[in-house]
Amino acid sequence: MIFNNRGLTGPPWKGVRMSWQVYTCEPFTVAVCMRCSSSDPQSPLFRMLRNVVRGCPHGVLLSTQCLLGTFTCAARSADLSPVLVLQPCSAERVPSAAAIWVGPIGNEADARDACDWIAAGRWDRTNLPERLRADRRLVRVSARN
Repeated sequence: MIFNNRGLTGPPWKGVRMSWQVYTCEPFTVAVCMRCSSSDPQSPLFRMLRNVVRGCPHGVLLSTQCLLGTFTCAARSADLSPVLVLQPCSAERVPSAAAIWVGPIGNEADARDACDWIAAGRWDRTNLPERLRADRRLVRVSARN
């Protein structure tokens, strides 16, 4: 929930379930691949990410070209859903922990779960649903080479 000078106002978006009471104050940068076929700035994923980042005083949202590189991205099979990279950092944007790969974000439920995880501020890979643990999925892809 958000507090302002008029009291409790609730989440700043409609129709999106979020499971926390207060946004994280932990600084972070989240980068989103814009090259994937389903990376639309008007998509539910981008709408949800923008709203989560707006609610976090030290959150930054970046859009990038392919985060994985041409060869890794091509080896991902037919699922070209967007992936995210979350980088915990200091308020001065200095990285404070390892970057965490999230995705692929294939549907609204994935986007909601990723946004819940980001907003909670407890960025441990084990807190992510297995289907969103991109680090494990990428290891499987590299094992096929």
